[in-house]
Amino acid sequence: MTRWTCWTLTTLLWCLLSGSVLADGRPAPLIDAHSHYTASHAREMTASDLIARLDAAGVSRVVITGAPWQLARDLHTHAPDRVIPLLGAYASDADKATWMHDRELPARLATLAAEGRWAGIGELHLFARDAGNEVYAELVRLAHRHHLMLLIHGDEAVVDRAFEIAPDLRVLWAHLGTEPKPEIVARVLQRHAGRALWIDTSVRDDRIAPRGQLLPEWRQLFEAHPDRFVVAVDAFSTRRWQRYGEVTRQIRQWVGGLPPELQERLLWRNAEDLFEPWLKGRP
Repeated sequence: MTRWTCWTLTTLLWCLLSGSVLADGRPAPLIDAHSHYTASHAREMTASDLIARLDAAGVSRVVITGAPWQLARDLHTHAPDRVIPLLGAYASDADKATWMHDRELPARLATLAAEGRWAGIGELHLFARDAGNEVYAELVRLAHRHHLMLLIHGDEAVVDRAFEIAPDLRVLWAHLGTEPKPEIVARVLQRHAGRALWIDTSVRDDRIAPRGQLLPEWRQLFEAHPDRFVVAVDAFSTRRWQRYGEVTRQIRQWVGGLPPELQERLLWRNAEDLFEPWLKGRP
């Protein structure tokens, strides 16, 4: 038995146990709405290796931000039906803490955005103390001008500022926010009701679903806002990519306890809605 077969059988078993499986026995589709491919990842894992990990985990599409940005474009070129590319703002992880002080960044990204190959911009790491930063404001305007989604890793004040600048911007707020509490997330959703705000659950699986069982307060939130949440792995490190199948099984386990329609929304349908403009007109 090959290693790939072992992974596939393991994934199928988990899906059967969780309920997130189709009538014909295949794993239900899953879109990973937030992951990364960096220079360090590329040294350990080729584009073909990455797609093999998606196959083994039953992941139909992955949203990738590259550091440097070229890596996401190259992955999309390798697998255009599987990879949704985001225009990354970082040359390396070192830029997470400094990008907002780079006055030349908006112009560089504007040149790349004009090529029309991107589904969004980000991930942008920013916190409340810098929510009024002008470089950030320029990137919000850039995303809006080019009809690109903006992936934000930041406090609720950063989300508020994005919609203050561009009320009809499409935003994906990572990790259930920096304070992943259902009352905070509910407050932000209420404040921005009617706006194009989605929220991903990445790296919060243990917190919201200890031992694979979704906590009642999170279930209540997902049921109250069934079209606002997407699942994601956030493969931010080589180790995380090595655990990709394990993480997707964990996601399927806690999602599997929800009603079928809500399972479908969390696993893939909401992500398709989020990226609908790009999926309809992708290059």
